[in-house]
Amino acid sequence: MKPKKTITLEFVVLVLLASVWFVICLFPLWMIFSGTFSSDSTNLTQAYWPNDFANGLSKIKYALNTINVWRATLDTFIYTMIALAGMLVICSLAAYEFTFFRFPLKKFFFGLMMGTMMLPLTLYVIPLYRMVFKLGLADTYIGVALPIMISPLSVFIMKQFLEDLPLSFIESARIDGAGHFVIFGRIVFPLMRNGIITAVVLLFLKAWSSFLWPSLVTAQNIKPISVTIANLFNPQFYVDTRVRFGAMLLAMIPPLALYLIFQRFVIKGISMSGVKG
Repeated sequence: MKPKKTITLEFVVLVLLASVWFVICLFPLWMIFSGTFSSDSTNLTQAYWPNDFANGLSKIKYALNTINVWRATLDTFIYTMIALAGMLVICSLAAYEFTFFRFPLKKFFFGLMMGTMMLPLTLYVIPLYRMVFKLGLADTYIGVALPIMISPLSVFIMKQFLEDLPLSFIESARIDGAGHFVIFGRIVFPLMRNGIITAVVLLFLKAWSSFLWPSLVTAQNIKPISVTIANLFNPQFYVDTRVRFGAMLLAMIPPLALYLIFQRFVIKGISMSGVKG
């Protein structure tokens, strides 16, 4: 028979604080949802509960077809997938090299890489844009994804997971005749599963919500979802506020669904990286 858990004052306070924080975080999302599915006669500042789902669906349909939110979502999804694919190759190999191999100035280069996380994009966005423009990648999926896939945070997260992998695994594989990339592909990469999932989810959220870089490097061919929604607030043309809310709801679905699916892995990955770091 399991002993009964005693409810302490500390537990009650923590639950209350968590509940308050939960309400504060979800309140803006709920207001957007309620405002979208409310009648046109309802004051949006008082739309605390949805009262007209048919009207909300019509606003979402208008956002999809007339404002091209569907195309913006597709374009954003494509360059985000390209960024994730590039990150998996580049960052996982970098984490592999920094963990198991010795080379001159290894600590210096790793510290330099981690130091770039402290630099805001605005400091180097101009030379970055010039480089992409000279490569002929402006207004292309690869041009948008290229700077995003270089993620020092992803390297750090994967490296933290690799530090638990015994070096004897690598040495045994070398004795058996396995090459550099065979060891990485068959031994190292599968063992980084939690770290890879964490890095993928975090980079997906970053790429999906990125605004400054996509707005600079895209024009006619690519329509990022963040830029499309920002254009809805342009005072030069009128768009129904409920249509804006509907577009925001559509833009939230992919990152929210991805995070809810892999939430357990992300929390575990971040906590493990924090403990080791």
